[in-house]
Amino acid sequence: MKLIGWLIKRFIIGVFALYLFNIVGVYFSASVPLNYITSFITGTLGIPGFILVYVLTKIVLV
Repeated sequence: MKLIGWLIKRFIIGVFALYLFNIVGVYFSASVPLNYITSFITGTLGIPGFILVYVLTKIVLV
């Protein structure tokens, strides 16, 4: 039960971080898709996870 609570908390943190980035990224023409996979990766891995998602998005969506 404790693990599920931790995962949900991390998922919400990831959603919030990606949402803020997408709001600010409009001014720099940068965005990251906001879905459950990217939110989970960003929330679980933190800043390295965000960088990973951003770089993979640029590689795949180019």
